[in-house]
Amino acid sequence: MNKIVINIVLTVTFSLFAFGWLLDHFADESVSQQSEKTNQLRIQLINGIISQLSTVPPDDLLQNIQALSKQFNLPFLLENVSDYSFDRSLKVKLVSPDGLMLASEEGPFLLKAITNHPDRILRLSLAPDAENNNFKDLALTLLLYLSLSLVLIIWALPLVRSLSNLTDAAAKFGKGDLAERVQLGQFSQLSQLEKSFNNMAEQIEQLVEENKLLANSLSHDLRTPLACFRFGLDASLHEQNLDKKNGYIRRMEADLERMELMLSAFLDYASMERNRLDMQFETVSMISFIRSIVSDMDTLAKKQNVELAFACDCDDTTIRVDKVWMYRALSNLMVNAIEYAQQKVNVVVDLKTNSDGEKIPICLIADDGQGIPITKRKEVFTPFVRLDSSRQRKSSNFGLGLAIVKRVLYWHQYSVTVTDFEGLNGSEQSLLLKKPNGAIFRLTLHPS
Repeated sequence: MNKIVINIVLTVTFSLFAFGWLLDHFADESVSQQSEKTNQLRIQLINGIISQLSTVPPDDLLQNIQALSKQFNLPFLLENVSDYSFDRSLKVKLVSPDGLMLASEEGPFLLKAITNHPDRILRLSLAPDAENNNFKDLALTLLLYLSLSLVLIIWALPLVRSLSNLTDAAAKFGKGDLAERVQLGQFSQLSQLEKSFNNMAEQIEQLVEENKLLANSLSHDLRTPLACFRFGLDASLHEQNLDKKNGYIRRMEADLERMELMLSAFLDYASMERNRLDMQFETVSMISFIRSIVSDMDTLAKKQNVELAFACDCDDTTIRVDKVWMYRALSNLMVNAIEYAQQKVNVVVDLKTNSDGEKIPICLIADDGQGIPITKRKEVFTPFVRLDSSRQRKSSNFGLGLAIVKRVLYWHQYSVTVTDFEGLNGSEQSLLLKKPNGAIFRLTLHPS
């Protein structure tokens, strides 16, 4: 992290020095050109004044020069030629149009001979050259750059702190602390990166936990059919009665079939995350899509002597889904509702307005079964978890149906919760014509 700070400070400071030098250079040239133009104008003015003073009597020279100095607000002085030691070449310049330019501690000045007054000369102090006090300029420049560097360091400190926290969290996570997360700061400059890291860490932790759960559940659930299979095998080997032997073999076949189904279901769930890469999202009509799934599930409902009803009292809207996976998720929910319903399952779609005035598509799937206890509602979407005897599952179900629903909706950034009639708000209760006593699954088909 220190290397990042040093690189940022050095880069910005070098850039400031480079651009500052260029700006100073152009500024000095501009000032010098302006000063030269000003001096040229003063030279033209002094030539005009010399012409005017050439007709003035010697005794009136001083008075006229003082009046002209006041009139033009210029420092004119009348001096004697004898005050200077001029050689012939300098005396020639005194009478030239440009005059004689000299310099002193006070700055440059111009001397010009006065026509008809050979022993007197006119002096005019000129604008000083654009020369700055080097030490003062250097001190001010360094102060400026140090101040900017200090501001840059103050600005970079939160960034460095966030990067350091992110690095530490990544290191701990890499060492096996899968619960490690980055604390999200309110004013963090890396909030999006921190959220992405936390989402990634949460997903990896979930996958690792599910793989552990998969291995434990698989080993646990295989023990019973394997034990039955071995018992049947031993019994059939020692059984002399052909009918009994065939009965043992049929039981072993059933146990083998169950183990095949179990392995297939477990491996199918374990490969879901890889299949996520092949998802193809498209925009579909919410009502038409859900209605088609209800229609497909109607045959199963009739076989179970359950009425499957679809209701919609809103305008249609579109949702972006992978049709294959979303079909599987919604059909799992409907199959689950049909399995535990006594007489009827209601599927209702509607649009709700959120606090921002945005229309949010929702779907309610309600059955009239015995419901799900509040203590079990958080566990119902956990892989390989089976509910208690109030909602016994059939032997072909291995506790993965609702886990698949949760995973698919997570991929779509949608959400699903399980509740009952009392857990719905008033407008949602009104969607259900008859109060159901069973479980109600509430889907929000809008990115969270």
